[in-house]
This record gives sequence, C-alpha cells and structure tokens, in this order.
Amino acid sequence: MNHFGVFLVQRGLVSTEHVLKALDIQREQQIPIGRIALEHHFLRMDQVFEILNRQGDVNLKFGDIALDLGFLTRQQVDFLLAIQKGKRPPIGKILLEMGALSRQQLADALDAYEQSKCSTGSESPPGS
Repeated sequence: MNHFGVFLVQRGLVSTEHVLKALDIQREQQIPIGRIALEHHFLRMDQVFEILNRQGDVNLKFGDIALDLGFLTRQQVDFLLAIQKGKRPPIGKILLEMGALSRQQLADALDAYEQSKCSTGSESPPGS
C-alpha cells in the first residue's frame, strides 16, 4: 500500500479495501514503459516486441530486460520510469472518483498529509 493510502486508512477516512481497489485501478491505468520508450524514440517496435517476448519467458521487468539486451541504459530506464510515474493518476483522485472520499475530505487529507510529512521529514509525494 502506498504512503498516502496508509495515511488515509489510519485516519479512518477510507477502508483498506478502498485503497487496494484504488491501487488496482492505478496499475490498470498505468502507461506501459514500452509505449513511453517508443514515444521518446528510445526503442524501435521490434525491440519492444523482443523485450515483451522475453518477458513472457522470464519474471523480469521490462526495463531490466531492456538493460540486459543493451537496448537501454540505466539512465534511460530511470527517465522512462519517472515519466510513467508522473503520468499515473494519483490515488486520491481515484478514491474521489470511486466515491470513497469527498473533494473536501481529500483536500483536508492532503493538507494533513503534507503537514505530517513536514514534521517527520518524509519525502513521499502526496497521493502517489
């Protein structure tokens, strides 16, 4: 479970089941790293297919296989993962769309979460 999700559950604003469902939705809506690599011209379509074919044979992440094959550098994989993370919908927005939180509850929770991070020095982004 993510940090903001744990915070919401601990505050009694949503159930663990709501957060888990929201995380499932977040994963479903995530843009594949291969698509992002194609958009940024880091990979060709044949390379993406080769990585995906190997992914079916081994239990490795797309980026790890691309590294092993020499198709991408660590810096490129990190860049693509950062883009992927930046494009995924925040868990707070998903919970709002699910009806698990009202706009006001979400706004108040984000404020409280930010304040709690400042007092503890945590670096996790809100709603991620």
